[in-house]
Amino acid sequence: MSEDRIPEGAVTRTELAELASLFDRFEFAFDPRSLQAREAESEFETRLRGIFEQRVASNYASVTFAAFHCRVKSLCRTFLKKNSP
Repeated sequence: MSEDRIPEGAVTRTELAELASLFDRFEFAFDPRSLQAREAESEFETRLRGIFEQRVASNYASVTFAAFHCRVKSLCRTFLKKNSP
């Protein structure tokens, strides 16, 4: 498996929507150092690490957390673009 791909089904649409919401709250925060932005980023990282450890690391050894992290952030940006008013 290529490192630029997330294994099929690793992140559900519901999880992606939740991750995108958290991502939006810290990536595009007016003050990225605010408590709310830092909490959203921490929650995003915790959830992403959990998904990686549960579904990716043990089944797809060639996919690093860094690659998974970058890909999910990219998917979050795309999700936000498609689902923003």
